[in-house]
Amino acid sequence: MAPRTLAGLSTVLSSVGNVAEALSALAQDIAEHDRNGHVVLFIYDARRDLLSERLIPAHEGMRTAQIEIAIDHLPTAVRRMLAAGRQFADLGSESGDYQKLLGVGANPEAGVLLLRGLLVDGELAGVLALSEPKTRFGHRLSEKVAPAVDLFALAFARLAERRAREEAVRTLEELTRSLNDEHTRAVAELQHKLSEAQAALNGKGTSDSIRVTQLKRAIEVAAAEARVTAQRLSAVEEQVRVAVTKLEKAHVQLHAQGEALQTQGSIIYRVEQALREAMTGQDSRKVIEEVLQIVTSREQASSP
Repeated sequence: MAPRTLAGLSTVLSSVGNVAEALSALAQDIAEHDRNGHVVLFIYDARRDLLSERLIPAHEGMRTAQIEIAIDHLPTAVRRMLAAGRQFADLGSESGDYQKLLGVGANPEAGVLLLRGLLVDGELAGVLALSEPKTRFGHRLSEKVAPAVDLFALAFARLAERRAREEAVRTLEELTRSLNDEHTRAVAELQHKLSEAQAALNGKGTSDSIRVTQLKRAIEVAAAEARVTAQRLSAVEEQVRVAVTKLEKAHVQLHAQGEALQTQGSIIYRVEQALREAMTGQDSRKVIEEVLQIVTSREQASSP
């Protein structure tokens, strides 16, 4: 893949706001390599051990569907490769059956089905399915788009972490609001009862003084409970702050990995160009020197 194209995809993936936009960008990149290649994304629900949502890029827009497909339907070896999340698992001659199961098309033109796991914090969070046309010569589509898929995996993890961070903040806000509302209602109720008891005491003498004392004591208990609740809330806020800090560090690391993949793609492209020139009849020694110069310049750029 040309460095400019890989760099452009990296730029697009770093700016998208959701997984659907990232998937559309990847689908466009795959179509540029082979218009018969198709990609589908499945969201994995770890709590139920199911593929719970299917996203299919289309000309009219993203087609989404809620599904319930058990991951156990896949072969054991494929499940292990998905959990590793490093490369595609090739379903080979069984591709047609699994294309039907997953709902990604089962016509003769669909070719071979490959699956790759997408990890977030080391845990499976999604599955990327690639329908690869059959080829008799040349590189396979999965090999051509491997750098693009790596960039998509990084973007998927970044977007998942951002969703988790937003959900944590939203949950904290809801918890804070609920605790404040509960505390306000309790104090208001106790104050109302105290006012009624004081009014009754003023009208009937001292016979209700015990009741007033009990109510005052109840207010003190409620205030103490409110302080404890506030301390717990503060602890939750601190935990969320630490989690957000970790997520931000992880995002920086993912960005650095993306830049490294982009640089590696550039080097691979330059080496391939040099080898192609060698095949056209250029001096082999000159080509070898050029390849060594490319690799040496990469090592010098990587050294501190």
